[in-house]
Amino acid sequence: MPDDPRNPELERRIEDWAASRQGNLQPELERRLLGALAGSLAPVRPLPSPGILTLAFFVVFILLSASTIVVLRMVGIHLMTNAATIWMAAIFSGAGLLFSCDLVGKLIPGSRRAWSPALTFVLPGIAALGGLALLFPWRQSGQFVSEGWPCALLEAVIAGPAAAVFWLLSRRGVVFFSPGLGSVLAGLAVALALVPAQVQCMFLQAPHLLVWHGGTALLLIPGGAMIGRLQRSSWNT
Repeated sequence: MPDDPRNPELERRIEDWAASRQGNLQPELERRLLGALAGSLAPVRPLPSPGILTLAFFVVFILLSASTIVVLRMVGIHLMTNAATIWMAAIFSGAGLLFSCDLVGKLIPGSRRAWSPALTFVLPGIAALGGLALLFPWRQSGQFVSEGWPCALLEAVIAGPAAAVFWLLSRRGVVFFSPGLGSVLAGLAVALALVPAQVQCMFLQAPHLLVWHGGTALLLIPGGAMIGRLQRSSWNT
């Protein structure tokens, strides 16, 4: 019979042949397959609820921020106005909570997203940069570079270990390497690092804070996305 996919007789014969092949495993082979499948099964650890996991990330965020502040000199906090202190604390805490929620959504398969992933970065970015621009004076020192690069370095030094801590905590969920995961981990670590970087900084002028504090954050977050992409590529290979 010619091999014509439109031939109904040919299709009927193929279906009859497929039906006749079902259930014809030899008993010994069937037992071996069942044994192999049963041996490959292992108990799994139940995932924490999204609320518990989010709370865990946020508590670690607060504790690491507080402990880092205690270690560093708290010069800057005495130079800020009460309004600046309250607003910046609210902005950084809100950023930590928002990044924690987004990160948990990436760690629990099938989680529903309540907002666009872009908002996780846009909202804290606008709030932080806007706060720095509006709450601090627009003066610029003649030692702009020499005063600025130590703050940028301190922020990066704090963000690196913080990202490692959050990465270890992420292992409680289901981790899939991706640029999105890397950027959110970096965002959470950077939001944490901005707190002690600001508290110890004695150059509280808007240009300094926007360039050396905010600009460093804008560089570190894409760096986290790149690391996530590289990890995914190495995992796939």
